[in-house]
Amino acid sequence: MRRIRILLAAAALLFSMTACIEEGTYTPEFLTDNTLRMAVGKTDVITFNPLNCQYAFNTDQLEFRLHTDNMSDYFIVRLQAEPTKEDQIITAGLLRWTSKTGADEVRKNIALQVVKMEDDVVWLWYSRESIKMTVRFR
Repeated sequence: MRRIRILLAAAALLFSMTACIEEGTYTPEFLTDNTLRMAVGKTDVITFNPLNCQYAFNTDQLEFRLHTDNMSDYFIVRLQAEPTKEDQIITAGLLRWTSKTGADEVRKNIALQVVKMEDDVVWLWYSRESIKMTVRFR
């Protein structure tokens, strides 16, 4: 019985410690610019430049892709539902992007918040890792 109490106390302590971790926040500038892009924290992964970038959306897979012409920088997000309203939470079955180290970063089954929608542009936010994306779904 004593062992169960110790385990419960340890679990409660661990839970309270993780609940106190402050999640990232996005800056207002993120919402004022409709340039297609992705950033992790304060580090830009890629920003759309029509001179050397391309983007596409696959309606069947609900997948958005943005990459440079030579694929040196890119991100791909595959959603499980189409964004329809602000404050909607959508699961991204896959999020993949290039990092500065040259290795791909991959996240699966993460909850993205739709923080803004304007025409066919959608602002997505993953607060746990301060990932923000501006994508076009048409």
